[in-house]
Amino acid sequence: MGDDDEEVVDNTAKANRADMNKLGGGGGDDDGGVDSDAAKKRALEMANDDLKKEKEAEAARLKELMAVKISQEDVATIVGEIEVEKKAAEMRLREHGGDVVAALKSYV
Repeated sequence: MGDDDEEVVDNTAKANRADMNKLGGGGGDDDGGVDSDAAKKRALEMANDDLKKEKEAEAARLKELMAVKISQEDVATIVGEIEVEKKAAEMRLREHGGDVVAALKSYV
């Protein structure tokens, strides 16, 4: 590279560092005014909130599935034909609204 190319690269790097510092961090040796402990704490809170929402959604889904009426004869059919445990057969049957044919087809 020639001197002109090196000067362009150097100026671009300086401009990028200046832009990052304007945004409040990054590019320099200091932290740019960012409280890293507070940022970590906030990130953990957000992650915990997401996990809580996922658990609540799963609990609501499970409650909804448990409300689906299923026939124990259909459960026995699935257990016998597919050779899965009773709880797995019940859940698959509930997921398909109690429709034994749809539940069996879902295994294929």
